[in-house]
Amino acid sequence: MKKKRTAVVGAGWFGRAHIRNFHELSKLVGICDAAKAKLEVIQNNHQYDDVNIYTDIDDLIKNEELDAAAVVTPPKNIPEISKKFADAGIDILMEKPMALNIQDLKKFKEYESSIRIMPGFIERYNPVFEKLLKHLPEIGEIISITSKRVGLYPRRDWHMGVILDLSIHDIYLQERVMGSNKILNAVGFKKCFKDNIHADAAFIILDFGKAIGNIESNWLTPSKFRSMYVNGELGGIMIDFISQKVNIRTGMDLQGEWPETKEILYTPLRSDEPLRREIINFLYGKETLVSLDDGIRALEIALKIINN
Repeated sequence: MKKKRTAVVGAGWFGRAHIRNFHELSKLVGICDAAKAKLEVIQNNHQYDDVNIYTDIDDLIKNEELDAAAVVTPPKNIPEISKKFADAGIDILMEKPMALNIQDLKKFKEYESSIRIMPGFIERYNPVFEKLLKHLPEIGEIISITSKRVGLYPRRDWHMGVILDLSIHDIYLQERVMGSNKILNAVGFKKCFKDNIHADAAFIILDFGKAIGNIESNWLTPSKFRSMYVNGELGGIMIDFISQKVNIRTGMDLQGEWPETKEILYTPLRSDEPLRREIINFLYGKETLVSLDDGIRALEIALKIINN
């Protein structure tokens, strides 16, 4: 398979993860960031001496023949940068939440027929989530979903709170678990600690009709949790996105005098990097697992919770 010619915009900590993977999986020809200090980190590495460095998007597009690009910048800048690639007919991987304004994101619908536009919902590519989807039939009709996504405050000026940074992952994932049973209503309880504008902690309730979802998110706790528990009429599945462990619990003789449950634990012998899987799907997959419409819907729901 011929490797695609690619570029990455954004050389922060997550941008560098993209750079590493794009360098391994494609012909990475350009890295761009307006911050020269971030580019110096890349240049001092010497691992990417064969890649051209840019501080200007227009120069990158003008000088390089590109098939695809990843935009890994603060969300407020993603739409403007991505539009330049879209206008040039270049496929785009846009990191979530893709935009801070829903109209800025919906404008990309006009490009869908000519280029590939994919939201960067990395957890969709976590092997543990794929295993959850595979085993869903074993637990019967879903009653509830609980997600917990907690981490230390990122200390970055992204002009958004924890809902757009963390909760939006689980808004998308829970609706993916529910399939055709979409979110009918969403409400959230938010607390601000660092300022009076952006939420630092949130508890969200999603109404799926026959099922209910809840999401706990904060970026103040000095620990890290990334988990989901799906409870069904016949059992439950718990997954840990970090350890990639899966626990499946099903009932045994539930109508008897001594009801029991059976548990099966899957522990990976070798972890698999979700970002790598995501980039492979973006570059070479026949279809992407995450669509632009998925990104638009998740952002709409997140903004509704924020603005209520």
